[in-house]
Amino acid sequence: MRRVYKQILIIFTVILFLSAITYGIVWLIQVEPTCFDKIQNGEEEGIDCGAVCGNTCEKIVKPMPLRVSKSQVIQGGAKCDFVAVVTNPNASSGAQNIPYELRWGEASKKGEFYIYPSEERYIAEVNLPCQAGTNWEFKLGEPSKWEILKGYTGKPNLQISNAKFQYLDNSLEFAETTGIITNKSSFDLKTIEIYSIIKNAAGEVIAANKTNLNSLPVSQKREFRIFWTHSFPKGGINSFYLTTNLFDSENFLRTYDAESVKWGIGEEKGQIYYQK
Repeated sequence: MRRVYKQILIIFTVILFLSAITYGIVWLIQVEPTCFDKIQNGEEEGIDCGAVCGNTCEKIVKPMPLRVSKSQVIQGGAKCDFVAVVTNPNASSGAQNIPYELRWGEASKKGEFYIYPSEERYIAEVNLPCQAGTNWEFKLGEPSKWEILKGYTGKPNLQISNAKFQYLDNSLEFAETTGIITNKSSFDLKTIEIYSIIKNAAGEVIAANKTNLNSLPVSQKREFRIFWTHSFPKGGINSFYLTTNLFDSENFLRTYDAESVKWGIGEEKGQIYYQK
């Protein structure tokens, strides 16, 4: 009997010893909440929020879907241009890497774009081969994640001066738009998209084209030129759409305390990837 008691005591001692070691390891590796490091850790219910931080986590509302408000096919001889206007109804949510697909006849073209909060932006695919009697279909995909921008005040300030639109009398080019663009924002810009949208007196788009400028530092200016090789109705009035992607700029995201959030299909609660 004494031997049995001794065995039980040994087993109990071993279990107690192992439990102590396990508790010690857990205690050593446990991440304590700091409530100010912009990372969800410890018992935080979100990033730097929850009961352990003495506050409540702000509920992030799932953004409303983007919508195509306008789309148009413009034919110029054997070439066609496609123009779409995409509207973002969300006042504080923008996104990048948004996929789209354009289909006509047996042809198709895929691309990606970005959009700022409350923005109406142009998407243009130009110099496409026309196919008579075909239907054109434009579909938007879901953003891989949304950027929640707090206190967002507007897109980077870009200004155009010395703008000139004219029809050309030569066999190679039909029309051109020229001008000077100046970076009036507080961010150095990697790539700027310049769209030239030509409308008739009724406000209908009769031509569209675009060009990209690379690397435009703060307060710098650059000349640009956009030209058409196919014809379209004369008498048009030129306007510009300008944009640049700052969603990959840490300075821009930090300015608006950005949170990068992803929602799964059918999910109302998003997963926060980071907070700037």
